[in-house]
Amino acid sequence: MPWVATCTFREPVKSYYIEAGDLELGVGTPILAETARGLELGTVKFRPREVPDDKIVPPLRGVSRIASAQDVAQDVLNREWEIEALAIARARIREHKLEMKAVKCETMFDRSKLYVFYESEERVDFRELLRDLAGKLSVRLHLQHVGPREAAKVLGGCGPCGQTLCCSTFLKETPGVNLKLAKEQRLSLTPSKISGACGRLMCCLRYEIDFYRDANLRLPKNGSPVDTPEGPGIIVDVNVFTEKCNVRLGDGRHIEVEGETLRALREERGIPKGCSSSVSSGGSCTKGVSWAKKLEKTAAN
Repeated sequence: MPWVATCTFREPVKSYYIEAGDLELGVGTPILAETARGLELGTVKFRPREVPDDKIVPPLRGVSRIASAQDVAQDVLNREWEIEALAIARARIREHKLEMKAVKCETMFDRSKLYVFYESEERVDFRELLRDLAGKLSVRLHLQHVGPREAAKVLGGCGPCGQTLCCSTFLKETPGVNLKLAKEQRLSLTPSKISGACGRLMCCLRYEIDFYRDANLRLPKNGSPVDTPEGPGIIVDVNVFTEKCNVRLGDGRHIEVEGETLRALREERGIPKGCSSSVSSGGSCTKGVSWAKKLEKTAAN
């Protein structure tokens, strides 16, 4: 089994196995290693240990050397140069009148290659731009297209919650999210309320969906007819955390009832879920549609 250390590079979310050799590597040790992109400065996340061969994704690369204070200082200079290169790239894009936006620049440690990440809605012919930038920066360039989610991950920042973006902090893969997840959690469907920094649906809509789905199985839906200790009514709102339901009665009053109380009444009277005794006493259930409409008219009057 190979003797490897777990290291992180540009993306703290992703970690890689690096062959440690005879080097004494502790947690937090800065190292220089050859990655698939080139020579990069990284940090040891876990000390060297033996790892089964089936856990290794080939090719297994080794540590070039432990980074010195001078190497770390050079990396700081590289980051400053990346900012300058980004400003130049954006200026050249404007000059060439291209429908694209440079998001970020990343250089290899030895400045042998510069990655320019960009956004664009349509395919862009950037051959002239590539030649122009290569001549201006005197470096081998690689332009890489990224989507809105990837751009947010590359840039980083804070989400609507005030915390650092999940995608640039701990999410290794983007979870599948859709509008149905917001509906199941009874959230406002206003785009600004459920969209992240990338302008797409927030990844965190996926985090607690199992809790909400479990609660939705136990609790009635908004607008459904129910029987309460004070008579039949319609569900106006449901608090999934306290499992309390706001019910509007036929006389227009609003009462708060425990979800467990509603379930117990339904089971005691043998009423199918989503029905009221007002419509099920005759032996058939219409899901309270006609009764709910009648109650709406009564409440309105």
